[in-house]
Amino acid sequence: MKKTKLIHALAILLSPLSLLSPLSTWANDLDALAGRWVAQASDPASGQAFKQILEIKKNRFTFEVVRNGGATALYAEGDVKTESYQPFKAAKFYNIRGGTSAADLQSVDDDRTVIYTLNGDEMMAAVNFDKERTEPAKVTRYVKQAVAEAGKTLVIDKIVMHKTPQSAEWFLCFDASVGEVTKRFNVPDKAYDKDELTIVTDLTFPNVPPDATCKFVMKLDDVAGDECGEDMDNRSAGSFTITDRGTQEFKPEGQWRYTLQWHWK
Repeated sequence: MKKTKLIHALAILLSPLSLLSPLSTWANDLDALAGRWVAQASDPASGQAFKQILEIKKNRFTFEVVRNGGATALYAEGDVKTESYQPFKAAKFYNIRGGTSAADLQSVDDDRTVIYTLNGDEMMAAVNFDKERTEPAKVTRYVKQAVAEAGKTLVIDKIVMHKTPQSAEWFLCFDASVGEVTKRFNVPDKAYDKDELTIVTDLTFPNVPPDATCKFVMKLDDVAGDECGEDMDNRSAGSFTITDRGTQEFKPEGQWRYTLQWHWK
């Protein structure tokens, strides 16, 4: 995604900004903002529905735009702090890096200050009031995800390897992470040599909340034992937003295409 398009997408989706000057910093307000906030939205042109997911942990944030089916359309992360714009409260997002996924990030030279109100588990944010835009000004409603919604087990069922850049036998190493938990799928000395090959992984992650992100790294090599090292032949990094059941295709190279399948239980 080009930087200009990324900045434009963040301007529309990350929430509103303010041109006011901060009067003071409210560090403790980050405690009130901590957690995962979800907004339901739709594209005015196509009518396609999607989710906006904002997660704040201490002084860090992640933001995702997720299409129906679980595919990530936009991902951003960076630092956040709270400020006072009397009589308003605001959160400043800065040191932003963004892209089409967590594995495709670039620096975004565009700090943003979001004016918000909180009412229990509901956050209201005025969108596009900061300056003249082609998009209409509006209010976006975010709902904080309840702790009770956490607790399902994510299962990464399988990898369907449609095509690989390897010309002969190859070996696979697959590392997946949800939060601080990382699981690995690697069968030592197990060789694969076909396209359109289904590999059952059956990796499980307990206590995963809805709309969490799974990040992964897949490595291939034609020498057994090298596939999990740093000198492997091919490497693909990506992410997907976890839904009840889903699949997502990835194309890291012209000669490499695969699909991941997962579900909750």
